[in-house]
Amino acid sequence: MADQAMVKELIRGAYDMHIHSAPDVLPRKFNDIVLAEHAIEAGMAGVVLKSHYICTADRANLINEMFPALKAFGGLCLNNSMGGLNPQAVDVAGRLGTKVVWFPTVDAENEAKNIAGEPVPGVPQPYWMTIAKAMLEKGISGGPVKVVVDGKVTESARQCMEVIADYDMILATGHIAPEEMIPVVQAAREAKVNRVVITHPEFPATFLTIDQQKELAKYDVMFERCFTQPFTGKVEWSTVYENIRTIGPASTILSTDLGQSTAPWVEEGMGMFMTNLLDNGFTERELEVMSHTNAGQILGELTPAKA
Repeated sequence: MADQAMVKELIRGAYDMHIHSAPDVLPRKFNDIVLAEHAIEAGMAGVVLKSHYICTADRANLINEMFPALKAFGGLCLNNSMGGLNPQAVDVAGRLGTKVVWFPTVDAENEAKNIAGEPVPGVPQPYWMTIAKAMLEKGISGGPVKVVVDGKVTESARQCMEVIADYDMILATGHIAPEEMIPVVQAAREAKVNRVVITHPEFPATFLTIDQQKELAKYDVMFERCFTQPFTGKVEWSTVYENIRTIGPASTILSTDLGQSTAPWVEEGMGMFMTNLLDNGFTERELEVMSHTNAGQILGELTPAKA
C-alpha cells in the first residue's frame, strides 16, 4: 500500500470540487462548518459546496469569512427547484460569486427514466432518488429539464451559457446524456464560456466510453472523476484507472462527491482515492496535477504556467 505519510502530504493543498454538505434536504454526514474544520485540519486548499436543490454561494461566502485558511466556492444546479434552465437564477448566482454552474442533475431528461423506473436489484441508488420519486408522486416534479432537443441546444440553455460566460463561471455538465455533451460543449464555446467540466464521466447515467471522452477532449474540457463511483461499486476501479491513463492526468480533476451520511469523510475519501491511484501505477506528481493544479487553475486560484 502507498505510504500514508505521502498521501497525507498530497491531500495538503488539494481541492475538492464536488461535496454535498448540509444544510440540505437529504441527510448529510457534515454541515459546512464541520466540513471546513476537517478540510483545514487536513490542509486542503479549497472545497466546492454542491446541492441539487439550492444555490450554495451565500453559504460559501460565510464559510470564507469564518475560516480564512480555506477557500470555499458556491455552486448552482439548474434543476426545477431553481427554475430549471433559468438565466435569472444564473445571474443572481453570479452576483453572489458562484463559481460552478451545473446543468440539470436530478431533473435532467437523462435521469427521467431512472426516476420513474423500478430500482435494479444490486445496483446502488443515489440518495437524491428518494426525493425525486416523492416529488413525482406528489405531481410537483416539474418534468424533465431538456437541454438538447433534436441535437441542438435549447434557447434557454444557450441563455444560461451566456450568463455563465458574463460572470466567468465554470459550466459543469451535470447529469445530461452522453450524446448531449458534444452539442453542449460546442454551444458553450460559442457562448464564450471559458471553463467546462465534464461531470463524473464514470457515473452510470453519464458514463462515457473512451472514444466519447477522446472526442470531448478536443474541446479542451476537464474530466471530473469522482471517488464515490468506484467506491460504491457503480463502476470498476480498473475502468477509472484506464480512463485516466488514456485521456491523461492533464485533463483530469479528482473529486470525491462525498457527503452521504454513511460515507467516509472528505479527507478520508480523497486519501483512499489517492492511495488506490498510487497503488496502481500513478505517480505522486500526477496526483498533484489532478488534485492541486488542475482544480486550482480552473477555480481561478492558481495561475497556469506559461508555455
